[in-house]
Amino acid sequence: MAASRSPHRMPAGVFPTITLLMLIGLAEAAKRGGLLPVFVPAPSEVAALVWQNPALVSANVLPTLAKAASGYAIAGLITLALGSIGVLIRVLYGPIYNLGVGLHAIPIIATAPLLALTFGNGPQVQITIAAMASQFAMLVGTMQGLQAADARQRELMHVLSASRSQTLRYLLVPSALPYIFAGFKIAAPSAVLGAVTAEWAGADRGVGAMMLYALFAYDTPKVWLSVVLTCLLAAGGYGLWALAERLVIYWERGVELEQ
Repeated sequence: MAASRSPHRMPAGVFPTITLLMLIGLAEAAKRGGLLPVFVPAPSEVAALVWQNPALVSANVLPTLAKAASGYAIAGLITLALGSIGVLIRVLYGPIYNLGVGLHAIPIIATAPLLALTFGNGPQVQITIAAMASQFAMLVGTMQGLQAADARQRELMHVLSASRSQTLRYLLVPSALPYIFAGFKIAAPSAVLGAVTAEWAGADRGVGAMMLYALFAYDTPKVWLSVVLTCLLAAGGYGLWALAERLVIYWERGVELEQ
């Protein structure tokens, strides 16, 4: 009897890459055939802009990346601390969660100009907006994760006479990690989009500033370059956390956050 063979599986990322290349080729052909409107440039025009002026990319991506990462890190530290406090002190659970919901409900497009008028056009505005945009997913992941261990597991640790530190190390933290990683993955693109949106309210450098200036100048290749860079930054942030999750959490993946 012939041994069964497992079907050949394509490496992860091959199919999306092929699909993206096909879409780029179709867009290029459609533009050359006059099928696309004037405000949609050919992919070759966007690529030529990068080739002719590579400093344009680095001069605007690096400031946005720094502000998004700073706001993301600040939000991560605060939400980990507040989420832990809310789980440990039940009377504070509701107020902390409601605070996160309230901040999440504030429209960024309206908050950024108000903060810019109050504090000026410095990077502190973009960092604050990036933190506000990314905090809720991390808060939900932390609060749900620290409650993920069920009563039977907690009872087992009690029967084994585990100390609080041992329970935290061997039960609560491992149970919380999938939820925390899920929250941090979702929050990474939000931090990028928050920083880019905040740059519209006033910034000398950054992807959002480049996009705004290009819109005023009707420079469509540069506008689309800004869109592509924003997508790459957002996808890169998500991908880094997905890779870290794959390396750290090898026993469980794929949890869903309940917001």
